[in-house]
Amino acid sequence: MRNKLPDGKKYNFFIDDNIFFFNDIQKHCYPSVFDNFYLGGLRKAHEKYGTKFTLNCFWKNWHNPSFDLGQFPDKYRGEFERNSSWLKFAFHAFEEFPEYPYSRAYPDQLPAHYERLMSELARIVGKGSLIAPVIMHYFDLTPENRIFMRNHGMKFFAVRDGETIVWNRDYAMYDMPVDVILNLFKDDLAGIRERLRSRIGAGKNLICIGSHEQYAFRSYANYIPEYFQEIDTALEVMAENGYESVYFNEL
Repeated sequence: MRNKLPDGKKYNFFIDDNIFFFNDIQKHCYPSVFDNFYLGGLRKAHEKYGTKFTLNCFWKNWHNPSFDLGQFPDKYRGEFERNSSWLKFAFHAFEEFPEYPYSRAYPDQLPAHYERLMSELARIVGKGSLIAPVIMHYFDLTPENRIFMRNHGMKFFAVRDGETIVWNRDYAMYDMPVDVILNLFKDDLAGIRERLRSRIGAGKNLICIGSHEQYAFRSYANYIPEYFQEIDTALEVMAENGYESVYFNEL
């Protein structure tokens, strides 16, 4: 059954490939998860703009294969739960590589990987902090896996191409373009503003913004020093134009 898209100006903000911050917190045993600079930076953005973030997570750190979520303690669960109104966690993939995991590499593994990762996330952040993603790793899924994810709450499905949100009756979900992926702009903050303003100028009321976790970390080969400036720039444009931060899968 098709649900009508909501009225009003709204945006969804996801960040892909999350595993580094879990590794960092586990290594340093911070008193608070927000002592980690990355989560601390996202909290500052939330406090300034009211933004709600979805962190799409990996099970294993491909860049440090000795770490996986099974090693992360559950002692922070209460803190995650207290912040679950604006900080939620979703499935992304088992790990960063291989590419196209659930359409080409090992498509039959999605149910098992999903169950393992989501069970671990529930232990770590609490069930109330979980949400369905709006994007999959490398976008693509087999038809069977799209049905699987729809059955697990995925109402919006990010696609590579397109300008508007389109109802896909084959899967009873909306196919949705990502309007801007911030890390692709690197230090071009003006480019981020221009891209979002063009989408707003085109009359688009539902806007999807994305980024990737690893670019925030100095240890990453493609580190972007302006990472949090990118986020601030995008959120400033949203605020200036009267957009409300929401979780699309909760609409």
